[in-house]
Amino acid sequence: MTADELAVRLDGELSGDGSRVVGRVAILEKATADDVSWAGSQAFVERARSSSAGVLVLPADCDASFDVPTICVADPDMAICDVQRWLAPPPATLEAGVDATAVVHPTTNVDGASIGPRAVIGARTTVGRRTQIHAGVVVGEDCTIGDDCVLWPNVVVRERATIGDRVTIHPNSSIGGDGFGYLFRDGRHHKIPQTGVVVIEDDVEIGANTAIDRARLGETRIGAGTKIDNLCQVAHNVEIGCDSILVGQVGIGGSSTLGHHVVIGGQAGVTDHVRIGDASLVAAKSSVMTHVADGVQVRGIPAVEGSRYLKQEATVRRLPTWIERLRNLIKRVEALERSGDRSG
Repeated sequence: MTADELAVRLDGELSGDGSRVVGRVAILEKATADDVSWAGSQAFVERARSSSAGVLVLPADCDASFDVPTICVADPDMAICDVQRWLAPPPATLEAGVDATAVVHPTTNVDGASIGPRAVIGARTTVGRRTQIHAGVVVGEDCTIGDDCVLWPNVVVRERATIGDRVTIHPNSSIGGDGFGYLFRDGRHHKIPQTGVVVIEDDVEIGANTAIDRARLGETRIGAGTKIDNLCQVAHNVEIGCDSILVGQVGIGGSSTLGHHVVIGGQAGVTDHVRIGDASLVAAKSSVMTHVADGVQVRGIPAVEGSRYLKQEATVRRLPTWIERLRNLIKRVEALERSGDRSG
């Protein structure tokens, strides 16, 4: 696309040669004359000066001049996402209809969907229009999958799960496996039946190799717009509110509740039966063992409010100095005691 075409589609202000052609998006440090790059905020504008990009997308309040065409927009980070979609290779898609090697139960409705090679779909399940079920996906009985969803290869959706519209599930993820529940009696672990369901609302994205367990009773629910990274574990009866974020390797214990717009950093853990309030943030590698109020940032093991954690860390880092001072004081006291013994 030319710089002029990009400016028009982005509704941005173009400065410089509008005929400059670019074919892909690249970061500032690695961009070439064939690329478009961007500065997400004023803080990155100076870094953009040393970039070799052919076209730059900059913040609207940028008053710097460049030797290459620039497009000023209100939100460069969002704008560049659009540019990526326009210039990226087309994603892998399936033709409408059912592949000859797929197994679809005759009671299942897949009208308008695309069912890939060796996919298996159980009885009494409904798959929405324009939804793509890629190779090797297994969907159990009595499931509902909405419109415009994408289930990438080898996803498993077990029986009675409900998935909304525009949901993306990346390869090898499991939806609706049994929750981890046992009673220890007479020296043995006895399995607690896991007879509930999973409900995934609209516009959710679930990363690769993530597991979302079915409820023991009732439902495990993922709220609309929530995004879950790779290798996450969501246990039975967890409820996650809308537009929340779970970063890679997060684990949520059974029956815990996350409010809306919650962010859980990578490798953090949440124990069972805990509530994390709306718009709260859990820092990476933290361990949440008690309830978290709305709008609070917590960190550490066990997780505490952010400013308290920083004070604790500052105290811990002073310990070597304090220990050395204590040793010196002990030596001085011992010397005084020895001196007193001699004078007596």
